[in-house]
Amino acid sequence: MPKMTKVFGAILCVLGFIYVTVSAFLYLNSSAHLDYNTGKLQTMSQAGVFYYAMFSFIIFAFGVILAKDKVLNNDHH
Repeated sequence: MPKMTKVFGAILCVLGFIYVTVSAFLYLNSSAHLDYNTGKLQTMSQAGVFYYAMFSFIIFAFGVILAKDKVLNNDHH
């Protein structure tokens, strides 16, 4: 039977990668990056992209930790 932590970690890695990709495209298309309004360039948090990107990196990091499964590996028998 496969370990569910590795399966859950793989799912989180895939979701985290999708969210990171989407947040990167959102950032590149926001007023934080585009210079069509050069007088009022916003920061990443003012454009509303920072929290989405931070959440996606956290999901991806937890997915990598669970996919490695070195902390939760209990082969003592």
